[in-house]
Amino acid sequence: MFRQVVMCRWADGASSEVKQSFRDAFEQLRSIPELLDLTWGEDAGHFEGNFDFVAVMDFDDFASARRYVEHPLHQSYVRDHASQAVGERVVVQHDWFPSK
Repeated sequence: MFRQVVMCRWADGASSEVKQSFRDAFEQLRSIPELLDLTWGEDAGHFEGNFDFVAVMDFDDFASARRYVEHPLHQSYVRDHASQAVGERVVVQHDWFPSK
């Protein structure tokens, strides 16, 4: 398995509408066949300086993750939503093996 974890901070001045559009478009990424599992959420706000949004995405392997990135739905999500809402992001990718 291949996992990608993405953390984002909202762009300065991103409106609540832009953020909601980002969330709605993000949720639509579930329809990309290579994406096996998606968990996301927003920071609970308990500590200053945390990132605002996090997503954990699972794929069969790195090749599947690359196909996901190239998928037209993902490309439009980046172009039309993430580019407007995200000011900063951190990505960590790693191989993992589910517990039995």
